[in-house]
Amino acid sequence: MPKSTLVFAALLIALGAGAFLVSGSRTALLPAYVGLALAVLGGLALAFDGGRRHLMHVAAVVALLGALAPAAALGIRAAQMSPLALSVNVGMLLLCAGLLVLMVRSFIAARRATQAL
Repeated sequence: MPKSTLVFAALLIALGAGAFLVSGSRTALLPAYVGLALAVLGGLALAFDGGRRHLMHVAAVVALLGALAPAAALGIRAAQMSPLALSVNVGMLLLCAGLLVLMVRSFIAARRATQAL
């Protein structure tokens, strides 16, 4: 999972940086901040094998919060958002939710593998 986390982190950073370059608004960098946190956690998980499980659980929490934030924003004020803000929020929601689904599936598979032993 650390490698997948790094891929999703890079996509979130690219989404935030691209939105910032287009709009010039610092709030457009929010996906990049979440991506940076995920990149740090994924990198640490690759470096420290003993703490990988804990680091990936923290990354799952970051992904959950990264999915909830744009979901709440979309639920509250999607009609008032600019097309760029709408696309950035939907993109961040899809990326974070997709990563979270992959992580939960990985956690379930790991649990089943240890129980089978």
